[in-house]
Amino acid sequence: MNAIGIASVSIVPLRAEASDASEQTSQILGGEGVKLLEEGRGDWVKIKSLEDGYVGWCDRRQFMFDVKLPEERTMLCHPMSQWNNERTLAALWMPAGALIEEREDAYFLGADKITPFNPETLKDDVFGTIPLTLRDAALSMLSAPYQWGGRTVAGIDCSGLTQLAARLTGKLLPRDASDQVNCGDLIAWELRDTDDLAFFQNNDGLITHVGILVTRDSVVHASGEVRIDLLTKEGIVHSEIGGLTHRLHCIKRLQE
Repeated sequence: MNAIGIASVSIVPLRAEASDASEQTSQILGGEGVKLLEEGRGDWVKIKSLEDGYVGWCDRRQFMFDVKLPEERTMLCHPMSQWNNERTLAALWMPAGALIEEREDAYFLGADKITPFNPETLKDDVFGTIPLTLRDAALSMLSAPYQWGGRTVAGIDCSGLTQLAARLTGKLLPRDASDQVNCGDLIAWELRDTDDLAFFQNNDGLITHVGILVTRDSVVHASGEVRIDLLTKEGIVHSEIGGLTHRLHCIKRLQE
């Protein structure tokens, strides 16, 4: 088996252990490449994401191995779009961030040819519009439910939201908030601006949450759902019930 594979379904759970009952730590999106690290019992394989380096266990049946990773793939920007798999004849719901290969005026997910659900869709609309800013990308996920380890509008966590927003706007961020805080430039509170990243800490001073400034005094983040709340120098104040929910650690700005 080739050590490189491509996710052949829309969303693959990445788990801490080789079990369906194990914690989901992240996800591999359709078309993303992985490196095979270890073969476990049954259909379980330990893989490393070639997109962000995350490591975990997945079901090998959700990947195509022994295929060459395409040199060029296009990222979907629609929060969720429907495609058809011509081999399986099944509907395929593809999230923003998924990668599709385009060749000879046809679209491919791994070795499978796929087509837009609506064949009349204009080519320019197939992939969606690239958001101009981090906040625009994050706001396209507004009201998406919170899901630990999630990276899509079907369920997303705080660092999954910021990572996805960065990817859609051509920037790179690690998977976890505790690693994302090491990216970009530290910004004084008085100099904060839209599109800055706000990081939040627990009582032990560990980074446990992250969001994106929508205005100088509001933040979009995933907490229960993707929502907008007030931002003060102390942290996030719930916009509906009040009260401090997350304690501010710092503001960072990604380089262009």
